[in-house]
Amino acid sequence: MSPGRESRQRQFARLPSVRLVQGESRIEALRGRFEDGQIDAAIRKVLRDARDRIRLRPPEKEAGGLAEAGGFAEADGLAEAGGFAPERLAERAAARLEGEARSASGVLINASGILFHPLARDPYAGTAAGRASRLALTLAAYEEDGRTAGLVRDLTGAEDVLVCRSVADAYLLAVRALAGRKEVVIGRSQAGLIDAPYEDRPVSPLSLCALAGATPVETGATNKTRQSDYRRAVGDRTALIVMARPSTCALRGFTEEAAPEEIVRAGAEHDAAVLYLTGDTTLRPATSAPFTARSSVSDAVRSGTPLTIAAGGGLIGGPPCGLLIGTRQIIARLSAHDTWPAAQASRHVRAGLDARLAELAEGSCDLACHPEAHMLAVSGEEVGARARLLFERLSEDGRLRGTCDVIESRAYLTAYRLPTDALPGYAVSIRPPGGNPGGLAARWLKGTPPLLAECGRDRVRIDMRGVARHRIADVARIVRAGL
Repeated sequence: MSPGRESRQRQFARLPSVRLVQGESRIEALRGRFEDGQIDAAIRKVLRDARDRIRLRPPEKEAGGLAEAGGFAEADGLAEAGGFAPERLAERAAARLEGEARSASGVLINASGILFHPLARDPYAGTAAGRASRLALTLAAYEEDGRTAGLVRDLTGAEDVLVCRSVADAYLLAVRALAGRKEVVIGRSQAGLIDAPYEDRPVSPLSLCALAGATPVETGATNKTRQSDYRRAVGDRTALIVMARPSTCALRGFTEEAAPEEIVRAGAEHDAAVLYLTGDTTLRPATSAPFTARSSVSDAVRSGTPLTIAAGGGLIGGPPCGLLIGTRQIIARLSAHDTWPAAQASRHVRAGLDARLAELAEGSCDLACHPEAHMLAVSGEEVGARARLLFERLSEDGRLRGTCDVIESRAYLTAYRLPTDALPGYAVSIRPPGGNPGGLAARWLKGTPPLLAECGRDRVRIDMRGVARHRIADVARIVRAGL
């Protein structure tokens, strides 16, 4: 082993564990203001930054210790003795949390009960773009070196990936490259719209097939599509079979769908490619979070699906984009198509996705380190604690005493309010002393920071799943000032 590598390994060994940093008094002092998930995520980011600084030291400095590694180490405060001590890293994690709280002071607070609300699109996209810009400045230049494919392979088991500007662009590219002017078979029960969070409009699989020049062929019934339906629909002109998970409607009652493995076998028997259009889902099953996506990308890979399209934003937590994840052979066909350069995502989006995938690779639950973890990864009990805290703050105002209550509520992923995407929680319901809840909600939305709440007939409801603990004081101030 070279001296530089030995030095690097010694520095890695000096880094404390997450548990050691969690026990520091500086971290314990933050427990009342921030959720445990936020604190743990900040600690992991500080440790990852320390590992990156060790790993990215200039090669000519590798033989020396950290104090010889150039000005960046000293500037980060890690060159002195004890720079890797738990208390030092705890201070850096606390400073990161405080900085994030300050930077979020003007960002919209989404208390509407719709986790991916259309009005929250710009703040989310802006935050993702900011993360990508910081990463690009840190690395000086983003290079397409296979890092994205390697991270996706480790997370899902897939062989390769392409990053497109949107889910619609990804689907259009896949149909053009794999089907051309031939037929695309899709189950009639799966022909509904696919809504990708923070993208301009829902994706219509049938309309985009026609736009690509292919002929869509529907099979089965609106509530039942069996394996035999796919076998009857597949013919000599069939080039692609599409499995889709509509996100603007839900089937209830007497329903039936063929298993993904059965559809993959039907495609293999007739030499037709199989595409799974997941819409919004996680890369890995999020079994330890309150919300569990119905089918993750890794589930699709294990079922043998050769190509999967997923939304990079939303539940995955990266910048809004479309991900084409599949076998090396299929991805090569897509990247060789004439329309691929136009469909490819920008350099900053790809860099931001890399940063998010690196975060996912270090955690065991995809939602625990999500940018919106305060909505997706917290229990109903934690949401109830937030609601009671806001209620106590509002009750201190004589104008609001007796006009606000804590009620049970349900939050949803999108404005379509699908029952399968519901999360239990609590809300603070307020009856404005002067009436006119619509005008009150409009004033809150125009304030600084804006507060997005749900307006009823005579009450305004503040869903606390969308309000992080450190922003409860902001909400209380906005409510009191708006009366």
